[in-house]
Amino acid sequence: MEVKIIKGGTLIDGTGKPPLKDSIVVIQGSRIKSAGRKGEVDIPKGEGVELIGAAGKTVMPGLIDSHLHMGIFGQSREFYSMPIHNNCLDIAMKAVPCLKKTLEMGITTVRDGGSGWGWFEVALKNAINRGDIIGPRYLATGYHLTVTGGHGYFLPPWLARFAPTEQTGMFCDGPDEWRKAARLNISNGTDNVKLVASRGFLSSGLRGDAPPTAAQASVEEMKAAIDEAHKMGKKVFAHANGPQAIMNAIEAGVDSIVHGFYIDEKCAEMMVKKKIILEPTTLCIRLVRDYGKGEMLDSMVEKAAAYWEVKEKEFKMVLEKGVTISFASDMGCPYLYHGENARELACCVKLGMKPMEAIVSATKTAAQAVGLGDQIGTIEKGKNADIIMVEGNPLRNIEILQKEEKIKMVMKEGRIVITR
Repeated sequence: MEVKIIKGGTLIDGTGKPPLKDSIVVIQGSRIKSAGRKGEVDIPKGEGVELIGAAGKTVMPGLIDSHLHMGIFGQSREFYSMPIHNNCLDIAMKAVPCLKKTLEMGITTVRDGGSGWGWFEVALKNAINRGDIIGPRYLATGYHLTVTGGHGYFLPPWLARFAPTEQTGMFCDGPDEWRKAARLNISNGTDNVKLVASRGFLSSGLRGDAPPTAAQASVEEMKAAIDEAHKMGKKVFAHANGPQAIMNAIEAGVDSIVHGFYIDEKCAEMMVKKKIILEPTTLCIRLVRDYGKGEMLDSMVEKAAAYWEVKEKEFKMVLEKGVTISFASDMGCPYLYHGENARELACCVKLGMKPMEAIVSATKTAAQAVGLGDQIGTIEKGKNADIIMVEGNPLRNIEILQKEEKIKMVMKEGRIVITR
């Protein structure tokens, strides 16, 4: 098999170990054969060996974003009118260049946070796997499972009579409907199941201006869907804000909590005890606060501004409690444009994360969150060769990971996608 050798760079392997200078990474076919310091790794020679010089650069695992949305594209004014002006084929076509851009920015694996729209995610995943289009390893989720009138169903009530529709959420009420909805998503080829445990900052005001922390689905409803997903080997994550909704999702048995806004100490401690991962999506709220006035509903902007006042203290509490955090950008939501995923890492560092912690959250931990910890996320023998090479040191300046000109090489499964 074809052999590639990345030689001379500073290796950040994704495990959290200190950087390794003057490193060697040997790739055979699509897999990493060995990695370590120069002089400690056998370097193959002969025909079919490609040498990639990395002197002065940082070599890292490809980044993994465990929560984004390929069905939306950073819109603010158009967020609620999308289902009127588009169908699932329109959305899929718009997603194709976004997937390419995301991969070329060093995001080699993504998990959709649930985009609905006729399960177009599954078609995109299959197209990437066949080689028809260019994109990161893509895990599909399908429709948000939500109660009638719940978050994730953005059409007005006079258009919300058909399920599933060409938009994000699917109404289900009672354990039997939640179980059936999970089965329906899985039968359509999804890799995960997404639950909605509470309202959100973008919940439609047409159904009452409830706070984003208002709990919705019951423990019994969510547990029915979770049991169905887990027996099929699928990960389950829950949109959950506020102590009651977060605790409901924990008790129901989710694998990850998405957002987790207004989390309290008791919930954080329970997440640590049960090894539940937090996907914090911090940047989206700050951007709504900063840019939403005049473009989004006033109530949404006000909620975002109020939450940001407590965010830094809350985030530091979560870190101190030892909650496991996965990189989750929520790309596609208002003011979040695909390919800019790494801005979320910089936001987490500003809120108190150490740069190495942020990198681990986007490599080893995110791989665990999406259920691929044995295949990707670290530069170790036997793992898939998803590797990026960047100019500069992200431990000194995490923001270089969001700059296109600094991403010098992206490799997915041993194949070089782009060099700059």
